[in-house]
Amino acid sequence: MSRPLGVTLVAIVAWLIGFFQIIGAIFGILGGLLITPSALLAWISLVVGVVTLAVGVGLWRGNNTARIIATVVFVINIALEIIGIFTGEGLFAGIFGSVLPLIGLLLLYTSSASRYFRS
Repeated sequence: MSRPLGVTLVAIVAWLIGFFQIIGAIFGILGGLLITPSALLAWISLVVGVVTLAVGVGLWRGNNTARIIATVVFVINIALEIIGIFTGEGLFAGIFGSVLPLIGLLLLYTSSASRYFRS
């Protein structure tokens, strides 16, 4: 079975999320001078961003384990954005940062995506 457009989009979304999360984490780490609570959250965000990039590759290849990990990572991304709202990231940034993971979650569980990952 060929990869559905939704899965292709989710893989691309995962790469975008990972990239932006890594860039944001680097700024958070440098801005927090490596030892503040915000910097600690940025370090966690950096690790999740790297995992998200790797998961994007697995999704591209149709790996169901990558789908499960993507689900967990997208939920963690949304949680980190919500936490970020209350730690100084700002409301707009938190909402914007949650949109791509939410779209990714929705596209991962369409009927065509489910068939693709089962095959």
